[in-house]
Amino acid sequence: MPKVTFQKSGVEAEWDGSHESLLELGESLGLSLDFSCRMGSCTACQQTLLSGDVEYPEGHTGEPDPGNQLLCCSIPAGAADIVIDA
Repeated sequence: MPKVTFQKSGVEAEWDGSHESLLELGESLGLSLDFSCRMGSCTACQQTLLSGDVEYPEGHTGEPDPGNQLLCCSIPAGAADIVIDA
């Protein structure tokens, strides 16, 4: 199971697949993260991915800025740890 670190918040957790997205994981940890549509269209939830990779199992229509990922519809890709600048 990969570890997900929200660097600015100083919060980390194991990704066990029980949440639909990294946004939901962050919310379950008490973080207040920006979002709007929760479908990957508006890009309001984008955050910089400092290390690791994410995937979008349900896809998305909005394009995050280079180096960013959409928290609302992404999950860790594989078993590698990820660090998010949030």
